[in-house]
Amino acid sequence: MRCLIVAAGRGSRLASRAEPKPLVPLLGLPLLERVVRTAREAGVTECCVVTGHRGEEVRRFLAGLSSRLGVPIRTVDHPGWEAGNGSSVLAGRPCVGEGPFLLLMADHLMDPAIPQALVRAAEEGALAEGEGADLLLAVDTRLDNPAVDPADVTRVRLRGERILAIGKGLEGADGYDTGAFLCGPGLFAALEEALAAGEGSLSAAVQRLAARGRARALDLRRAIGDEAWWVDVDDEAAFRRAEALLLERLRAKANDGPVSRWLNRPLSIRLTRRLAAWPLTPNQLSVAVFLLSVLAAWLLARPGYAALAAGGLLAQAASVLDGCDGELARLRHQRSDFGGWLDAVLDRYADALLLGGLAWHAYRWDGAGEAALLWGFAAVAGSFVLSYTADKYDGLMRARVTGTGWRLGRDLRVLLVAAGALLHLPLGALALTALLMNAEVLRRILVARRAAAGAGAKA
Repeated sequence: MRCLIVAAGRGSRLASRAEPKPLVPLLGLPLLERVVRTAREAGVTECCVVTGHRGEEVRRFLAGLSSRLGVPIRTVDHPGWEAGNGSSVLAGRPCVGEGPFLLLMADHLMDPAIPQALVRAAEEGALAEGEGADLLLAVDTRLDNPAVDPADVTRVRLRGERILAIGKGLEGADGYDTGAFLCGPGLFAALEEALAAGEGSLSAAVQRLAARGRARALDLRRAIGDEAWWVDVDDEAAFRRAEALLLERLRAKANDGPVSRWLNRPLSIRLTRRLAAWPLTPNQLSVAVFLLSVLAAWLLARPGYAALAAGGLLAQAASVLDGCDGELARLRHQRSDFGGWLDAVLDRYADALLLGGLAWHAYRWDGAGEAALLWGFAAVAGSFVLSYTADKYDGLMRARVTGTGWRLGRDLRVLLVAAGALLHLPLGALALTALLMNAEVLRRILVARRAAAGAGAKA
């Protein structure tokens, strides 16, 4: 499916920034790039961007972005962009043809699930002739959405799925226009009518379609749920809301352990906010964090309390930073299967080195003897088996098990290593890690066995 993106306006309320509005960077990515990446995640195969104000700069940026992403991006220069965003949509008509297409705005950031839902609707025939529609608008019916500016948002009045009215300041509204549309060729005829009447806004064309019963709403609450997010980055206040919203989304990782949730994640998000502006890829950060863990393990294995304590502090610092690579990948739309796999492999090596360094210190310098080697082996074995079972166990929890919301993992064992080093109790830390990790493995086996038995009984 093709996607038409409107990036032609002046953006006067963000004019204090040096860049054209579509190129204003937000947490490391220009607004327009975020929209293009979102469209790509929704399954779009080709983008068409309508440019206007400072269009040459925007088109030059898009040429490079197309090469980097491997996504065809065509551009349309629209000299008459000041006539309104409806005229900009009409200017993109040659680019998208007559088939259904997505329509997005360069300053509306959103959950990729929103355009994905519109694409699914197209596949299900939402724009079919006859009883179908010429336009399907993603509507947010959460009237208390804190990311929305009530004074500026475009409101929508509905009757079931039908749009009855649309506009700013609309009384008795049932939802908000998110700036994401699924469109058919009938939209262009409505745009031509609106422009001929001196109305250049997209909303004017939507209102005409609504009057004919040809404009429908996709209720995001029903289609996706309350977790679907979006924000219109119109001014500095909205820019700050968007930044806060994107960072807050990084906290929502279901498989975080207690240490990650309450200690590591709040710190790593602050670091990620700073790292987002650096020319650093998530995979490069994964390697850097691993090297920091190697240094920590070397210090743990050295004689003396100073080296031991320094190694413990570095191990915990690496544990905090270990969350930044994934956060950076999610924040920049750079998640990949390889990146997740690489991070997991490096984490396993880091675990072995940290526990091995602590065991060596207890054996060689604290005189713990064979007990250090035995507890060290048990800690490494338990940690590895726990990590090996993590993906399958998490899938089981999502599919069959409820009411068990706690999870032990790498965040806890690295904290135990750090605490044992700082308290100069390496043997105690190894023993506690071994007991906890292997006990958690046993617990998972029992939970999985009960779940499998329950599934068999239902069958």
